[in-house]
Amino acid sequence: MAQTVVQREGDPYIYLYVMGEWYCYNPAEPPLGSGAMGTVYLGYRIKTRGRVAIKRVRDAYANNKMIRDRAKQEASLAFRHPNLVEMLGYCEYEPNEGPIFILSNYVQGENIDKYVKNNFESMPDRVEKICRLIYPVLDALDYVHSRGVVHRDIKPSNIMVENDSNVRLMDLGIARMNGGNRFSSFGFIGTPEYSAPEQILRSEQNTIQIDASTDIYALGITFYELLTGSNPMQSEIESEVLKKQMKDPLPPSEKVPRRLMQVLLKATAKEQSKRYQSAIDFKNAIEQAMAPIPTKREKLLTWMDEHTVVWVSVLMLIIILVSLLFIFLI
Repeated sequence: MAQTVVQREGDPYIYLYVMGEWYCYNPAEPPLGSGAMGTVYLGYRIKTRGRVAIKRVRDAYANNKMIRDRAKQEASLAFRHPNLVEMLGYCEYEPNEGPIFILSNYVQGENIDKYVKNNFESMPDRVEKICRLIYPVLDALDYVHSRGVVHRDIKPSNIMVENDSNVRLMDLGIARMNGGNRFSSFGFIGTPEYSAPEQILRSEQNTIQIDASTDIYALGITFYELLTGSNPMQSEIESEVLKKQMKDPLPPSEKVPRRLMQVLLKATAKEQSKRYQSAIDFKNAIEQAMAPIPTKREKLLTWMDEHTVVWVSVLMLIIILVSLLFIFLI
């Protein structure tokens, strides 16, 4: 079998052969980021020297057959969307164990929570600007959901604002491993502060379904956190976090407009059936909540426009009745 991972004596770089192309990275250089699932390094496409992101999954996860199989499956998805990070593929030393590398296009930017804090903190239109950052995330979710994929780990650190403009949903290659970036001590893989009740319960009941509404719940928590500056489910004790996720609704906040708060409460309903059932429904609800409240005159004009046949018929009837009354009086 041809080698797909190559290290040469005296050369600090590790070379990876993925989907017919060679890539490389230097493990001695500071990583772009690191978490419980693995470490992400800046890498390069040999042919063009273009930058890529290379994630080396930790052995504790890579040697788990289920996680390894799902990582390969997700890393091979050929998704193309302006608000998603494009996966390039994966490679490994051995097919069934040892380190596995997942490659994606490199995205330069800031995590969405840091971007909001650094740019919108004192702006009078802060809420509108945050909404405009959430819309592309919902577009990306609609795209992946339509292809049968649930992200399962929506949170601020998995949403990147690229070059101060475009928004990209990150970490799709890991997310479908039944969770996110760290194991919960309570038996599920995920980030408890953003996990929907069904994610928590599924560790005990395999019949519970994880679907699009699971991502909608997590994005609802994320959206609330961006608006208020704090995660409402946060606690130093993980069992307390899970308890809140199972029982506590979002607390009201003066930083969230009343109509928008109603949208967030529906998005984060504890029962899946009571949430928005699609990302587009969630997006439409946000847009409606942020639209100006129409005046009575605007409401009347809208009603007349929508019921032209009705009011024209009524008007004609009134004219006929007046005409008959006039004839009778004469």
